[in-house]
Amino acid sequence: MKRFFFLLLLAPISLFSQNKKPLDHADVHRWRKIEQSKISNDGQWVAWVQAPVTEGDPALHLWNAGTKQAKIFPRATEARFSEDNKLLIFKIKPSLDTLKAQRRRKVKDDDLPKDTLGIFTLSTGQLEKIPRLKNVSVPEKWSGWLFFQIEGEKPAPAKKDTAAAKTDSTKTVAKPAAKKSNKKPKKEDKENGYRLIVRNTATGWQDTFAYVLNFTLAEKNKRALLHTTGKGDTMTFGANPNAGIPGIYFIDLERWNLKPIFRSKGKYPQIALDKLGNQAAFVADTDTTKARVRPFQLCYWEIQQDSAKAIATPQSDFLSKSNNPTTNSANNQWMLSEHSRPVFSDDGSKLYFGIAPPPVLNDTTLLPEEIVNVEVWNWQDKRLYTQQETRLESDKKRAYPVLWRVPEKRFVQLGSPDLPELRFQEQRDAELALGFTEEPYAHLLTSEGTAHKDLYAVDLKTGDKKLIVKDLRCNPRLSPAGKYIAWWSDPDTAWFAWNARTGVTNRLTDNRTVNFFNEENDVPDYPNEHGIAGWLEGDAAILIYDKYDIWKIDPDGKKKPECLTNGRQLQLTHRYLKLDPEERSIEPDAQLLLHVFSQRSKDEIYTWLDLKTGKTNAWFGGGFAYSKQPIKAKNANIFIFTTENFETFPDLHLGKVPDTKNEEVLDFEQISNANPQQSEYKWGSIELVEWTSLSGEKRSGLLVKPEDFDPAKQYPMIVNFYEKLSDGLHQHRSPDFHRSQINWTFYASRGYLVFAPDIHYRTGYPGESAYNDIMSGVTSLIATGFVDPKRVALQGHSWGGYQAAYIVTRTNLFKCAEAGAPVANMTSAYGGIRWESGLSRAFQYEHQQSRIGGTLWEYPLRFLENSPLFTLDKVETPLLILHNDKDGAVPWYQGIELFTGLRRLGKPAWMLNYNDEPHWPVKLQNRIDFQTRMAQFFDYYLLGAPMPRWMDRGIPPVEKGILQGLEPASNGQ
Repeated sequence: MKRFFFLLLLAPISLFSQNKKPLDHADVHRWRKIEQSKISNDGQWVAWVQAPVTEGDPALHLWNAGTKQAKIFPRATEARFSEDNKLLIFKIKPSLDTLKAQRRRKVKDDDLPKDTLGIFTLSTGQLEKIPRLKNVSVPEKWSGWLFFQIEGEKPAPAKKDTAAAKTDSTKTVAKPAAKKSNKKPKKEDKENGYRLIVRNTATGWQDTFAYVLNFTLAEKNKRALLHTTGKGDTMTFGANPNAGIPGIYFIDLERWNLKPIFRSKGKYPQIALDKLGNQAAFVADTDTTKARVRPFQLCYWEIQQDSAKAIATPQSDFLSKSNNPTTNSANNQWMLSEHSRPVFSDDGSKLYFGIAPPPVLNDTTLLPEEIVNVEVWNWQDKRLYTQQETRLESDKKRAYPVLWRVPEKRFVQLGSPDLPELRFQEQRDAELALGFTEEPYAHLLTSEGTAHKDLYAVDLKTGDKKLIVKDLRCNPRLSPAGKYIAWWSDPDTAWFAWNARTGVTNRLTDNRTVNFFNEENDVPDYPNEHGIAGWLEGDAAILIYDKYDIWKIDPDGKKKPECLTNGRQLQLTHRYLKLDPEERSIEPDAQLLLHVFSQRSKDEIYTWLDLKTGKTNAWFGGGFAYSKQPIKAKNANIFIFTTENFETFPDLHLGKVPDTKNEEVLDFEQISNANPQQSEYKWGSIELVEWTSLSGEKRSGLLVKPEDFDPAKQYPMIVNFYEKLSDGLHQHRSPDFHRSQINWTFYASRGYLVFAPDIHYRTGYPGESAYNDIMSGVTSLIATGFVDPKRVALQGHSWGGYQAAYIVTRTNLFKCAEAGAPVANMTSAYGGIRWESGLSRAFQYEHQQSRIGGTLWEYPLRFLENSPLFTLDKVETPLLILHNDKDGAVPWYQGIELFTGLRRLGKPAWMLNYNDEPHWPVKLQNRIDFQTRMAQFFDYYLLGAPMPRWMDRGIPPVEKGILQGLEPASNGQ
């Protein structure tokens, strides 16, 4: 008989405690979040950071699985275990209070306290601290050594000798002192580099390399590569006489050897080692002229060579214009890119790097007043001018891939302006790559918002390109072994795979048995797919998701698809959780950890699927949500995960993976307790509610109730919505100063109901769709008797803000409403710009969230009827608007149109604009302020609290940033 753990022990003891208090904004600062979770390779140690949800000093927690004891390191963060499970390495941050105090004293940033390196020996409990840390690197797959950079101590200011010099004519006159050099001593800084310390963690021996700008470690062997600007007095590793010369150095820690492989002063923006540390490559500029176009070269070294040699220079044949005919530059030569890091394939046989066309240079002889700065917007541009601007820096740094086949010493050009994007197999050792270009379809981004592309198979031996499919909307996948290319076709709503050996394309799904597309799609566009779980070893099969199940499918289409799970009948969605981050493919007899979600009840469980037998073993579940990213120990059947629900914080748990396929019970324990103070406060509960919409369809949503809920009483209620939120039934919501939404827990603690209805949309009628589902849900709750119909409010942000603004034009049911970043006028918003991306907003209305389903000229009435602006005269609901002047998603003029329209009509309205903030307040002080004002707004209208001064008479510009007006208005309203 299968056994299930319902985790009742996790329910907070606060459920039964008395005399609890409601949450206040000041209490939010007590809450902490868990982040940066790590587990040692042997599974015996777990580390995580507990940090305030607001601001303050973090604390690193270390748990010993053997002793069940925890150790806390104040202000520590960014922890890493050594590969051999002997050390925990972390940063210790300066106290935030200390930093703030020094900033108030106008201390320069360079003189502020710096990070400290912490090295904790797990076996002895000894902690070593090393001050003035710049950065630290812990080898991924080997141990015994640690690399870290520190800043040198600033020299104390020289004391001036003010004593008068005494002379004695009877004594011999001393020779004048040698004239001091005017040359300043070399400083440690970001231009010259900082000292790098290489430490043997077993013996404690260490050596120092001065003025290191960059370094990298080999993944699998104890080797490293570094770039120094040279002449460091302390650089004595191995007593090498060349140690102070600028250039690139190779370090072999096994042989205790430092080897200069390229000795020259210059710039080395990119350096790389292969996995084993047998080969190195770097981009170098050793030219001493002031040429504006820098003559970078690519240098290569392998372990048997004395020194690195340039394999590509500005004069290399493959850089000539004849090989790059699409360049717009008059210069015949392309250049090695300083922005593209060389990358070796896992087997070391391939070296990838980037090239770029020469830059467009300005005329330096022009005076500022002679330069014309004009934007030219051309209707034939493939991309809007604004989109080109947002891409400007990335376009300047764009590099086109070139392959150097190491054994053959032969270059193969892979990318070009005609085929700018390439995607390689993760190991990069296959002979096939994906190539694609969006250029023929770039103009469609304006109307569709989706990138179309032509897909090519690129032969890495020859560079030949073969067109596989045109006008593809989704991202293709290259199989782990490089045998297939798989993709989803939107128009066909089907998966396809191309066989690299035969050149044959096979359709893998046909939607006759089940649908592999999103069955709940409600935007006027093709439905998306559900993704893939992975590939079986050797590319033998691809594992594809439908809404509920995982299907094993032959990429050649010869074998019948096999359903590995049985979720559809019970509406259980199965998703694979990869425990090994280095997994490239799945063994055919593997056991897979699955996350299972009930679409009906919203409950979650973990289950174990045996691919060989098809058996599944459910571990536990019931009333909780489980983390979708558990972390397994590399060399032990131990993993960490979180579990949560509305009342239970997602603390960390240490679990044991079953040792046998027949084990059905998960052995686990809770190891963190981040927020014990929760027991002091009133909390609340949450439930799934259902009702019938105005159109007669079944609808669902979430209802949050106060902890001491009494169905015989009537409560104020805030309706909070976006699209569909009910899947988050078991999500824990810690008190926080959210950037845009109300915190459900905070309001429930203070006596509010919170209702979150799911919304289903009809194309062309998004506003009315929201009205139908929200109003029917609200009226069904009012009918229960515990909702006060005179104290109901709306709150939404962005798309939710639009819906709130629309609904108050259709009903006077709501006492008040808050609309964040709302669209008021779809006709003007349609032609606006999303300034963050530079894209036109048209695609949102034609094909995506705004759901109009066509252009302004095709459906003018739809745009008008769905725009709140044109029916503001019907509004009777006081409205609080949030819209910031640097909003990159919804132009803040939309908020202005809404506010000025209401103001002109004499309707009560307020607008908050946090200067220089984006789509929502990001800065903590602004988030606190927004949540405070929004709570005051709701408390005034729904609880009868005093009106704050900012609502009574506003905050004039002369008071901005000085007086906040949060105190009660003087008139005592």
